[in-house]
Amino acid sequence: MRQLIYFSTLVFILAIPNQLNAQSEKAADFSITLTRVGCLGECPDYEVTVLGNGRVRYEGRAYVRVQGPRKRTIPIADVKKLAKKLQDEHFFEWEERDKVCVDFPEVHITVELGAQRKHVVEGCNSPGQVLALANQIDKITGADHWVR
Repeated sequence: MRQLIYFSTLVFILAIPNQLNAQSEKAADFSITLTRVGCLGECPDYEVTVLGNGRVRYEGRAYVRVQGPRKRTIPIADVKKLAKKLQDEHFFEWEERDKVCVDFPEVHITVELGAQRKHVVEGCNSPGQVLALANQIDKITGADHWVR
């Protein structure tokens, strides 16, 4: 049964960009939000969200090159890359931890897929799956140009 649910989710993830290409009002059916929360030092503090139709929203708060809101659109093929990464990494099976440490940056990723929602956190400067996905989100959305 679990495999059937996972397969259905996978089919939905891969189909989303094509469905949303011409229907921007349904963009809320799929989104990935990356939030990096600063530390007591000079850690970047910003949020970037990519919707299924390729729209990207960025909000730089502190210790970033560009502060304030920015918008852009990325190719649907890039959204598909993120969806493929979620599939390959079995994102919806990742452990949802909430442990963070004082004075270490936090990385939050939230994926909304129809009625499904998954939120993962990485803190305490422990590199792993969340940080690797966050770095790919930065690159694909172009947020890395606003941050560095």
